[in-house]
Parts: sequence; C-alpha cells; structure tokens
Amino acid sequence: MRTVQLTIVVRSILIAAAVLVLALAFVISDRIAKQQGIADVSNRAQSSAILLSASFRRELDKFRLVPIVLADDQEAREALSTHDPARLSQLSRKLEALSNATRAGNVYLLDAKGVTVAASNWQRPDSFVGDSYAYRAYYRDAARSGSAQQFALGQRSRRPGLYISRRVESGGRLLGVFVVKVDFSSLEREWRETATSAFVTDGRGIILISSNPEWQFQTTKPLSASERSGARRALEYGAVPLVQNALYAAGDVAPRGRATPEFAYVEASEDVGGGWRVHVLEPTERAVRVAVNFARLAVAITALVLVGLVLLWRMRRRAEAARVERETATRLAGLREQLVQANKLATLGQITAGVAHEINQPLAAISAYAGNALAFNRRGDHAHASEAIEQVGALTERIGIITRELRGFARRSSGDVEPVAVKEALAGTALLLRDRMRMLGARLEIEGAMVAVRAERVGLEQVLVNLIQNALDAGALTITVTVAPHKDRVAITVADDGAGLTDEVRASLFMPFKTSKRNGLGLGLVICRDIVAGFGGTLVAAAPIAGAAFVIDLEMA
Repeated sequence: MRTVQLTIVVRSILIAAAVLVLALAFVISDRIAKQQGIADVSNRAQSSAILLSASFRRELDKFRLVPIVLADDQEAREALSTHDPARLSQLSRKLEALSNATRAGNVYLLDAKGVTVAASNWQRPDSFVGDSYAYRAYYRDAARSGSAQQFALGQRSRRPGLYISRRVESGGRLLGVFVVKVDFSSLEREWRETATSAFVTDGRGIILISSNPEWQFQTTKPLSASERSGARRALEYGAVPLVQNALYAAGDVAPRGRATPEFAYVEASEDVGGGWRVHVLEPTERAVRVAVNFARLAVAITALVLVGLVLLWRMRRRAEAARVERETATRLAGLREQLVQANKLATLGQITAGVAHEINQPLAAISAYAGNALAFNRRGDHAHASEAIEQVGALTERIGIITRELRGFARRSSGDVEPVAVKEALAGTALLLRDRMRMLGARLEIEGAMVAVRAERVGLEQVLVNLIQNALDAGALTITVTVAPHKDRVAITVADDGAGLTDEVRASLFMPFKTSKRNGLGLGLVICRDIVAGFGGTLVAAAPIAGAAFVIDLEMA
C-alpha cells in the first residue's frame, strides 16, 4: 500500500512539474515572440522607408533637372529679351508639351519683375500668364542666388506643391525665372493604394505629403504659436492649423530601435535632402498578436510532439517492418517490369530478321521505281515518271507502318489500363510475325466480334506474340484467334493445330523455369499471365481435342 501511495505521489509530482514547465514555456515564448514581432515590424518599416525614399528622391531629381535645362534655352532668353507675343506663345506651347511629358503640375516662366509671361496652362481658365509671383520666396531666392525651392499652396488652385525655380540670365543680367511646380497627389494616391502609412516632413516636422489626407499640415512635434505663425508666413500655408498629429500627441509612435509592444506604431524615416524626411508607420498590434499566437502554437505542438514521440517509439518496430515489406514489394515490382521488358526484347530479337525482310522488299522496289522515274523524266515522259514516284511514296508509307509497329512493340509499357481495340492489337501482331509465318507456311485466322477491352496495347501485343510464337515453335500451320464477348467480359482464344500439350507439360505450364523447349527459360507464359493479371484478367490453357489453346479473359471496354 505504501509503495502504491509513493508511486501516486511521484506521478503527481511529475505531472505538476510538467504543467509548471509548460506554463513557464508559454511565458518565455510570449516574451520572445513579442520582441521578435517588434523586430519584424521595425525591419519592415525600415525597408519600406528605404524604398519610398529612393523613389521619392528619383522623382525630385527628375523635376530638378527641368528648370536647369530650361534656363539654358536660347528661345526662352530671346522671348524674355524681346517680349515678342509670338515667341512667348510658342514658348507656352513648348512648356505645355514638357509638362505633359514629365507629369509636372505646372511649368511657367516669370520675367525679371516676377510676372508670368509663358506657362504650360496658358490655354486653361486658371492660366498663370499675367499673374505676378514676385512675392514668392522661390522667385526672390532664385533671382538672388540662382536657384531655389519652396513648398507652398498654389495661388489659384490652393493645392500644395513643391516649387523648384532657376534663374535665367544673359551676360550676368537677370532676364527671368523658370518655375516647375511638382504636384504630389499621384504619389500620395499610390501610397494609399498600397495601404502604406507614409508621409514627408520638412525640417520643422510639418507633414507636407501624406498617404492620409487628414494628416497634411499636421506636425510630428508640438509647435508654439510663434513657430506656427512663422511657418505659415515662410511657407505660405494659408490658414492651416499646424496642430500636432494625434498619434504623436498620444505617444503611440516609437522610433525604430526604441519600440516596445506598448507602442501602437513603429516609425522608420529616411533623409531625402533639404531637411525633408520620408516617414513610414507600421502598426505593431497585429504583428505582435500573430507572433504570440504562433509561439503558443509552437509550444503546444512541441508538447504534443513529445507525447507523440513516446507513442511512436512503441510503433517503431512495426513501422520498420512495414517499410521493409514495402521496399521488397517495390523491388519485386521493378524486377518484374525488367523481366517483362527482357522477354519482350528477346521476342523482338526472334522476329527482327522477318521484319528486316519485310522492309528490304519495299526498299528494293523503291530503288527500282526511283530509277524508272529518273529514266522517264530524262525522256520527257512525265506521266510515267509521276506514276513511279507515286509508287515510291506508297512503298515508303508501308515501311513507315512496319517501323512504327516495331518501335511501339519495343518501347516500355506505360502500365496505363485503357480501352484497346482487339482488332488493332491483332493487326500489329500479324505485322510483326508475317514474315516468319510466311516462311513456315503458316496462316493466321481471326474470327469473332472485334470489340475493345480494358488493357494496355503494347502489353496485349506482347502476350499475343508470345502465344503465336509458341504455336509456331510447336509446328502449327493454322492458328485461329477467336474473339467472343460475353456480358461485360471478352474471351480471346488462341488455338493451333500443333503438337499440343502433354499432361506433364500442362501441369507445369505456368511454373517458372519449367520448359519443353531446348533453349527456353520457362518464363514466357509466366510473364504473359502476369501481364494479363495486371489488366484485371486471366490467362488459362484450354483442353482442345487437337493442338493447344489458350484463353485470355479481359473486361470489355
């Protein structure tokens, strides 16, 4: 009794220890999973920020080249120098084509006083032509230092954009300023379509471009009233509030490297020049939840695996025995297939001479007809030459039929049981054995209904060739193949008038290595029976009054 109690105590301790270990594993896995989830989110945010910043820089670089190239345009200098309306109109057309090609918001030219004299939108109701932009920083800075850029709201459209400008001069004298407005609405739309929370800030932390339209002109850090007022004046944002973004105000955003599961978003950013940065926010909740659930599932699976290993250990011997049995069966199947193919090649070797004779006859005739055609052609007798060539074609087709049948018989059987027309299988068999039967003076008679059976054609031909070869070896001169359907089965009987079978031979017909032939191996009928069995049929020896007969029973197709 005391021993039983001790065993119960030990088991209870072991179970309690296992439960404790399992609980501890869950706690540790949760902690590790949360850290891994945050790391994955951080890496994903960083990768997105790198990609978006690279594409953003390429976009800006493309547009920065436009005013540089235009500032060196001789036609623009002449138009500014002369103020010729025709030249200015031609220049507006040129700027319109350039704007369409580069997908710039607008491209326009200001004269030395800051008045627009040519613009890509010159034909639209909101044309800039005649408007003065002398008050704009991008005009004043470019006129003074050669180039400038400014992010501001459009005077007419009230849509924000980046204005990139370049001074146009001649002999050091200011002629005007070329301006390109970059509209980022298509870029913001692309970011929204990819479900990416991305935005661009200036040096003050003001959001200029964003995949979320509501975030535009909000800030990532609080600005004082004087800072907001100065930003509005400098950047000409109008009456936008410039309030801090709600996520940043609530402390829900953590920079990459300092993020923890307590933060709702991880932020990654990349510098794109000019004090601007591209930011990407990635939510943490779903990633952490997925990581934790996966870790818990892994712990549960591990526990189940450990239990399963105990059970599998007990089944190991049984599984090993089953594996050995399967491997043995596979090897036997492979050896059987090799034996079938070897038997087929042996049979093919016996009939090769006959097939060669079948081919040599039409080849000799082809040679003769070809010579006749050449002679007729030289004499100008084209009618007879054509007849000879037609005979060559017919004989060539005959050789093709023979060689196709030979190749088909020699190839390895597919093993696929499908409908096979008995008539076609018999025709192929007759073609392969025709020369030998002619040499022996034997004939093949086919009787009955030519139906289709469930078999594989090459295998069925191999069986028929073997049975007819055996009949010829037994001295048969008449071999009769009878096809007799009965309900859903078909009996194919191969009977001959040969020497027949003795009782001793009949008793060992389907025993391996038992043969009455001098050079035989005693495997032909064994292989034939196995082939037919693979079709779901049977091969048996009948007991006719004279000669021998074998019956192939197959399912009707």
